[in-house]
Amino acid sequence: MMGRQTGIILSRVVVALLGVATAHGDVLQFDSRADWNTWSIPQGALQMSADGNISLSRSDKNINAVAKARDFNHIVKSSREPIPGGIRVVGSGLASADNLIDGRQDTWWEPSQDDLLDFWWIEVDLGRMVLAQKIKLTFPDTLDVEPFRSFSVYVNDGVRATAARDVFRFTRVGRTKEPNRERIVEYTLETVERADATGEYLATGDTLDFAMVQYVRFVAEEFQPGAALAEIEVTAVGDNVVLGSVERGGGVRGGTNLGNLLALVDGDRNTIWTISSTGEWEAQGHWFEFDAGVVYWVDRAFVNISQHRGGFSFKLVTSEGERSTGLTADRIRSGFDFLDLTLIDNAVSPVRFNFDMQFPPRKVRYAFWHASASVPRQIGTITQFMLFGEGYVAEVEMVSDFIDLGGAASIRRLTWDADLPPGTFVEIRSQTGDTFFIEQKFFSKNGIEISEAQWNKLPKSQKQEVLEIQRPGSDWSGWSQVYDFPEEVFLSPSPRRYVQLSVKLGNDDPEVTPLLRNIALHFDDALISGGVTSRIFPRQAGFDSLQAFTYVLKPTFRFGDQGFDRVQIQVPSPVGEVAVRVSGAEVAPLSVTMVGDSLQVDLPERIQRDSVEVEFLARIQANATLFNAWVSVVGEELQQGVRPEEQHASTVFVPSVATGGSLIRGVEVSPLFTPNGDGINDEASIRFVLAKVEAREADVSIHDLSGRQVRRVADGGSGHDWDGRDDGGQLLPPGAYICRIALSADVGEQTAHRVINLAY
Repeated sequence: MMGRQTGIILSRVVVALLGVATAHGDVLQFDSRADWNTWSIPQGALQMSADGNISLSRSDKNINAVAKARDFNHIVKSSREPIPGGIRVVGSGLASADNLIDGRQDTWWEPSQDDLLDFWWIEVDLGRMVLAQKIKLTFPDTLDVEPFRSFSVYVNDGVRATAARDVFRFTRVGRTKEPNRERIVEYTLETVERADATGEYLATGDTLDFAMVQYVRFVAEEFQPGAALAEIEVTAVGDNVVLGSVERGGGVRGGTNLGNLLALVDGDRNTIWTISSTGEWEAQGHWFEFDAGVVYWVDRAFVNISQHRGGFSFKLVTSEGERSTGLTADRIRSGFDFLDLTLIDNAVSPVRFNFDMQFPPRKVRYAFWHASASVPRQIGTITQFMLFGEGYVAEVEMVSDFIDLGGAASIRRLTWDADLPPGTFVEIRSQTGDTFFIEQKFFSKNGIEISEAQWNKLPKSQKQEVLEIQRPGSDWSGWSQVYDFPEEVFLSPSPRRYVQLSVKLGNDDPEVTPLLRNIALHFDDALISGGVTSRIFPRQAGFDSLQAFTYVLKPTFRFGDQGFDRVQIQVPSPVGEVAVRVSGAEVAPLSVTMVGDSLQVDLPERIQRDSVEVEFLARIQANATLFNAWVSVVGEELQQGVRPEEQHASTVFVPSVATGGSLIRGVEVSPLFTPNGDGINDEASIRFVLAKVEAREADVSIHDLSGRQVRRVADGGSGHDWDGRDDGGQLLPPGAYICRIALSADVGEQTAHRVINLAY
């Protein structure tokens, strides 16, 4: 597959280091922990070995939640700062308490013989609420100490008995009925809930195979000299990939109770997100969209509500982050393609409070939840939204800092070394430039970007500090295409002073991960050390009209420069009638070809001191069309980017687009077609030209005369064609139908309508 290397094992390339700050020869390489630490990497999504190799992190099922307790911080009333999980409180034997959660069976917690039995207890804080399936007690296997003979085990889900204090009510889940002699004792946990809710993938039985747990309390019930406990383990459903989403660059946005949206994903049942009103969910804001920050493999979702009135039905859909094509009818869902997961009907008493949904594995970065219309009055609170899966992260993007080359330099090749088992991929892109500007970003407490005006109105507790970001200036090239192989010619304009790289690692199989060892940029002296500037004439053109353009390249040569004999100009459409002049004199080019979206002209001799002009005919359909260009030497890998002589010097504007008017032009639709399979007029042809500003592709749909949409027509590559069928594949009855073409752009939304007659 183009742009995605799969199933390849590469030999490691050994080159001299340049790194971020140190140069040795003509290679800049990233291959150590120190190098990668200068990159922006989503927290916890990648693993980095001691020697600098990078691979994907895993999420697992049936985890021991105690082992990671200290990795999670949570809010308590007794501290101003969040505290980590671990040992919460100890009645006796404080000095040995940490032995209970160190993962070792040869160390143990032992209460003091000088303390009363009333103090022989200890509590473990898991750091977050988990769906616990089993509690395992392991006692020491040594002659020095012995298992506790009589004890009880209690759990709590993290909810305080009173909102103002860290006081908890515990439920006993296990107790010895006779003197214990076993080294290992296990208790299975479950949640009993009789409810009549229905929905695809929803566990509808009376008993769930887990209980919500954050605290575990062990209490000895017999004074016993020499008694000790080595380990407490809590087997949980799995790693909740929702946790840490804000730190990974994700977050939660929603339509109501905005200050409490983070309560959905913080692992704390004391915090809640509330909806309460009548009416449709969209109008009332009864929805939220979750962003995990990276793409995970997910096969289980859990929603817990603490209270509701009259039922609590909802719909849940997910997306891996693929952008949707055309307009999105429901704007609050953003621009992603969502895949339905489940529609829960919870309107019949007895109603359900815990929703456990298990489904085939799917890639998920975004999840969209909204209340269902099956309940006209929604009043309720959600305490937790959780997602689980098993396997390596499905997709992660890491981005380098802006790499300062210390001056304009020409980059010849980009190389990289990785192990790519079948089903894995590495995608690398580059961009280059010379200038920057500072952009300010404003975020609410829950990690959602807002406007400066909105940020100013929020109280300090509900907003983050202003984030200042160094952004590429107008001379930056934008991201290149994906590098197709590890020894490829550098795809971004060069020479430039600054370079930035983007690397995406992922898989199509959760059980495999790529391993990236290094990325290197290889330098040569510039073809033209003083650079090449460009200008295009005329700077304005009519929309979609055939226009003659002159593209002027002015190199600044210095002693020893190689020069160039090939010019490539990125053009918006195929061109015609190409002519070339060198220092004002017309010359006959050796060849003129279209290579992808670029006009390639090979000159009859090496240019080492002259300007070059290329004339051609072209059509422009978008305002502010930039004509990028590169120069190179035929037969050699190195190419050098061309810069505009001044801002917008290589940009052509289309005034009729910039000043308004219709963005959908040249509409041609078959007025009558007969989809009877005879090969004649079996499809209605729908053709148009878009005067693009900043816009998505147009959305084309077919409606009956009542206005009801019956078909959305996809672009087949050469245009839109309708076969007379609805979205379900059924042939529609004869009659008149309305073809609607809709376009959303930065200047607004526009539509065009045409009548199509279907007959057979």
